[in-house]
Amino acid sequence: DGSRKVMQISEIVGMEGDVITTQDLFLYKFEGEDKDGILEGEFEPTGIRPHFLPRAQYFGLDRALLEVM
Repeated sequence: DGSRKVMQISEIVGMEGDVITTQDLFLYKFEGEDKDGILEGEFEPTGIRPHFLPRAQYFGLDRALLEVM
């Protein structure tokens, strides 16, 4: 449809030498087009627990984060 879409949400979990290590937390699942030709879909969690979960827990956000995961 010519628009830009975020296709995945990933987090950086570390480095191995010069290589940045990431893990995908959410992936965009394409579902089709609406009557105007606009692409439709939604993000689905990958089921991987985020590496930053202990930090979210410190700020009291762990329950909300795990609900969407």
